[in-house]
Parts: sequence; structure tokens; C-alpha cells
Amino acid sequence: MTDAIVFTPAFKHTPWVDTRDRVSASGPNGFNIRFDTLQKDLESLSGVVKTIDTAIKLTGQHIAVERKLSVAPAFAPLAGDPNWELDTNGVAVRPATAVSARGIVAVAPPDGAKLLKFRALGTNTGSGTLNILLVRSPISQTPNQQNLSRVVGAGTYDLSENIQPGMERVDMNAFRYSVKASLVSASTSDTVTIASVQISYILD
Repeated sequence: MTDAIVFTPAFKHTPWVDTRDRVSASGPNGFNIRFDTLQKDLESLSGVVKTIDTAIKLTGQHIAVERKLSVAPAFAPLAGDPNWELDTNGVAVRPATAVSARGIVAVAPPDGAKLLKFRALGTNTGSGTLNILLVRSPISQTPNQQNLSRVVGAGTYDLSENIQPGMERVDMNAFRYSVKASLVSASTSDTVTIASVQISYILD
């Protein structure tokens, strides 16, 4: 809890009395000591005003807090390749008889957010190449996907990658956003999974 902001004036006026008091500059009841006390009060009041001004400005500041969008790896199929399967825990796994897999899932980060990191975690025990991409596609008749970030999954992986410079700002008016996962050249004995995907961002 912050301390209270207080101003206690030191000046207390003592009225002069006609025909009794003589107006003078010096002395305990003179102009000098009275105006000196007033000046000190005004200086103290100025400091209080500055403290209040600083407190108001701090209250109005928006502090950007990092947030995370967690994405379940429920990939939709892409033409030409086997799709990922989901196990009973909701983890995307390589189809048992397939050596490749491709899929895509839509994501919706907040419009105007600044993307920070793209994270993916899972397992790839074989020599197959596993790419997990955060992409955006222009809202148009012929959208060409743009890669924002990529995680290459090998072994037991839990990786966070940066967003491409200049592409961090989410613009839902101009783009739609997705996560794509592609596995090629795997073996049927490989364990390949995508347990979860996460996007970190700030609202600044």
C-alpha cells in the first residue's frame, strides 16, 4: 500500500490589531517571517503537486504483459498426404503405417497483438524431417502463405522460435493465421508426436 500524499501548511495567520500592532519587516510578527513561511509552504505544495502528477501518469500507463495462446494439435488434412492422428490424450501422432504426414489448424491471436515467440513440443525419435510452422495467408482469392516462424522437431523437443522481423503485428483484417505441421522421410518404426503448440504475444 502506498503512502498517503499530504500537505500540512506551516503558515498560520495571526491578525494584526489596529492601534496596537505596528507593521514592521522584522521580528516574530513581521512581514519577513510571514512571507518566508508562505514561500516555504508554496515550495512544499509544489512538491506535493509533482508527486500527484507522477502518480497520475503512472496510473495511466499501460503495462504490456506477455500472454500465451495454447493450440491443440487437431490438424485438418491437406491434400496429397496422410493427416496426423490424435491419440487419447489429444496429442498429434504419425499414422501407424505412414512415413509422412501433413496438416493445418487455424489459430486466432488477438487483432493488433505483437507476436513474440512460437513454441512447439513433442517427440521425433527417427531421422524424418518434422517442420512445424506458424503461417499467415492474405485475405484474397489467391492467398500465398507467409512463414512467420518455424520449429524443427528432433528428438524430444521443446523449442521456442522468434517471429520473422516485420511480421510480428497481428492484422486480422488482412490475414488469417494457421499452424502447419509437415513430416517427411520418416520410418514406420519412428515415434513422431506434436504434443502442443503455443504462441506468445503482448497487447501493447
